[in-house]
Amino acid sequence: MAMLLLLAGAARLDAQIVDGIAAIVNDKVITFSEVKKRVDPTERLLKESYTGQELVDKVKEARLKALNAEIERQLIIQDFFKAGYFVPENIVEDRMKDVISSQFDGDRSAFIKTLLANGISLENYRKELREQIVVQYMRQKNVSGAVIVSPYRIEQYYQENVRQFVQEAQIQLRLIYLRRSVFKEKRTNANGQTEEYDPQEEVMKEILYKLDTGSSFAEMARTYSEGPKREDGGDFGWVTQETLRPEIRDAAFKLKPGQHSRILTTDDGYYILRVEDVKRSSVQSMSDVRAQIEKTLIQEERQRLQQEWIDSLRSKAFIKMF
Repeated sequence: MAMLLLLAGAARLDAQIVDGIAAIVNDKVITFSEVKKRVDPTERLLKESYTGQELVDKVKEARLKALNAEIERQLIIQDFFKAGYFVPENIVEDRMKDVISSQFDGDRSAFIKTLLANGISLENYRKELREQIVVQYMRQKNVSGAVIVSPYRIEQYYQENVRQFVQEAQIQLRLIYLRRSVFKEKRTNANGQTEEYDPQEEVMKEILYKLDTGSSFAEMARTYSEGPKREDGGDFGWVTQETLRPEIRDAAFKLKPGQHSRILTTDDGYYILRVEDVKRSSVQSMSDVRAQIEKTLIQEERQRLQQEWIDSLRSKAFIKMF
């Protein structure tokens, strides 16, 4: 349903809007309401994150971006019909059936009711759908050739962006965690004095003793840990320094493979860590990232060709923004 509403311009327009001309593209008038219905979802998100002048600036930026996107859309649609192309009605109908099937479980009545509830006529929805098909077709048509990236360009990109391919040091980490007790208990110490202690810390001391004398860390974690990976023997897999809390990180990255830590006391509880294996910081070889770089460069080239095509449409058009 979300796709349907987005395609059709999100929600019903506010009745109080006074419409006007936002831009003219050749003989097509783009109204403020047309721009608003496309930018409304973005504005709602912005209002959740920004206030004051920052919100005003972000909304202005979003509206200008939406207006330019609508201008480009109209240029593409006009270019399609100028070339003498047309969209057969069966293609529009098939696309609409796909929407009804995927978003409304095949219930055409529910689909039409949703359109009407959002102030969208079936005729206007078909028009929107047809234009979407046109834009999709024209974008594919105008960047249809295979984009080939030379080995030299791949190597050049690798050398210029080698920092992107640095793999941070990682450790394969297990941990046992016990929460602090809500209430401490009291006992008499060796000097005959009364002292408070946390029973959970005492349990952790027993666990540490068992680990020191050869017990399996994974079994101890399954038996005692209150952490989220208890069933997996406390196994958190491979982690980097930035994924761990400072008090955990500093202790964990000092351990060697097969070593476990002493008890780490934090605000929320007690931890014992074990490092299973270590991967030192390294730079991925170009052979390992060649496919990734090639994909990036192909995408960049397609975007460049798309923009070149749009710029050519703009250069031949009459466009006036108000």
